[in-house]
Amino acid sequence: MNQPIPDLVWLTNLAVKAGRFTTELFMLGPGHKVKEDGTAITNSDLVINEMVLGFFERDFPHIRVISEEGGRDVLDAEYTALCDPLDGTLPFARGLPISTFCLSIIKDGQPLIAVIDDPFMHRLWCAKRGEGAHLNGKKLSVSDHAEINHSHLGVLYWPESPYHLHETTGFLVNQGARVINPLTIAYLGGLVASGDLDATIFPGRNGWETAAMQLIVQEAGGVATDINGRLLNYHPDGKIEGHIISNGQIHNKLVDAVRRCQ
Repeated sequence: MNQPIPDLVWLTNLAVKAGRFTTELFMLGPGHKVKEDGTAITNSDLVINEMVLGFFERDFPHIRVISEEGGRDVLDAEYTALCDPLDGTLPFARGLPISTFCLSIIKDGQPLIAVIDDPFMHRLWCAKRGEGAHLNGKKLSVSDHAEINHSHLGVLYWPESPYHLHETTGFLVNQGARVINPLTIAYLGGLVASGDLDATIFPGRNGWETAAMQLIVQEAGGVATDINGRLLNYHPDGKIEGHIISNGQIHNKLVDAVRRCQ
């Protein structure tokens, strides 16, 4: 292709193809193995990842790919694709249909274009910088809720995760927040962009879900920072310092809540 990066049509088509694999393999029974780091992996993760790598090698060989299940390096690449072929592997492996495919293209540490696809409910969130965020073609806007009390938050943490988010969760619940932890973060980013959730807090240090969430929520009018409230910037290896992604109205209060619990 002559264009430097994929457009939304290309990303959407790839996401839909990935979604077909996800739902077909889910119906066959989502068996899984455990990786060396203790996280789950399924055949869907591997099959979709290989498909993504193949499409980039064919159409955009100049783009580096960083994926949870293995990427492809390109020396001195100007653009990088960050991908999670199946975000929410653990719920997927336990028979819960709440996983997503997410993919973004970044340059100079910032996302340019992104897609998050829920193949089970046929919901596809997408955004291109400066052009707004959309869900199945409908333009999105974040919520306007401005208080921790009665807010709806997605806070992900696990036993070895940094930043003491289990304590942050308790603090937020005591302030009246409703908190969920479904162990799939990209889905929650889509819901923030749609106005169904007010924010997500995530301790992960790999940006393959966060970059897509960041762009889609920002284009819907929200705010994204790292978990300490600083500029969310992606290192050449895709690493970040967690994230807080919100409607913007409660963002500083969430940054303060996380800081209070360190």
